[in-house]
Amino acid sequence: MIIVVISPQYKQDVEGVGDDEHGLHTKYIHNQIQNEYIQQRCLNFRLVPVLFPTATKKHVPNWLQSTRIYRWPQDVQDLLLRLLREERYIAPRLGRDLTLTVRPL
Repeated sequence: MIIVVISPQYKQDVEGVGDDEHGLHTKYIHNQIQNEYIQQRCLNFRLVPVLFPTATKKHVPNWLQSTRIYRWPQDVQDLLLRLLREERYIAPRLGRDLTLTVRPL
């Protein structure tokens, strides 16, 4: 899994000119992640976008907005379940088979 931490600085690094070394590295990694997303036919199997408290949904790249976005720290339980690949709700066990009895009236 790839956790994409979204912040206002991330948006600026990805969409800005990226003159500094940090911005260039961020932009390169972002492009690699976007290429994988496109190669998977826009199905999100590995990307987990997480919004930091100072970020909003407008800071999320457009191509990643169609997936589940987690907010830190509000969605920490859901985020951990996603990373562990576990379900929040466990389906109940099936009981024994039902017997159908037909009685004439």
